Amino acid sequence: MHTYSIDTEERKNILLFLAVVSIIFSWSFYKILGNYQVFLPWWIESPSILFFYGLFFAIFDKWFWQYLKKIKFVKTPNLNGEWNGNLKSSFNNHSVEVKATLKIFQTWTRIKILLTTDQSLSQSETASIVIDTPEGNYLSYQYINEPKSNSVKTMSIHRGTVRLIFDEEKNTLNGEYYSGRDRQNFGSLSFEKNTNIKVT
Repeated sequence: MHTYSIDTEERKNILLFLAVVSIIFSWSFYKILGNYQVFLPWWIESPSILFFYGLFFAIFDKWFWQYLKKIKFVKTPNLNGEWNGNLKSSFNNHSVEVKATLKIFQTWTRIKILLTTDQSLSQSETASIVIDTPEGNYLSYQYINEPKSNSVKTMSIHRGTVRLIFDEEKNTLNGEYYSGRDRQNFGSLSFEKNTNIKVT
């Protein structure tokens, strides 16, 4: 998985909040040990602010942000899951619908996007989420595509860009892709989330 950017101040505010909570927990732990006159051996270090911060960040980044998203405390969209749909390419004049599966693995700060068809597999290298535009919220990412052994001979490893507008209520992703100079193709993508399948 790799990091992704998002156009909100949320990360700065939440990281500051986690730092404050870590200070409180570290101080409280120290006071509790003192009140009970518990003294740790010299070879055991008392949990520090950095320890609590790392622990809280790991929990929040992996799991807790998804629960806060449900109550709208967190704005970061949760795109985790398997999305089924199709793509059309300029390679065949947009006349053929190719079945495709999009799998998104996402934490609060990291993401991995895999798009699979019968002939190729592509995976994201960089990504960004934009939620403050009049046209709608969208996911944009750059990918590298690797053909499968049964693909057409003209297909080679190439890079490209995808831009997908998403609707969290309807569970849809729709947009376009552009491939690099090796292919010079473009096309449309359309997906609907499979709510019966969870990715981990």
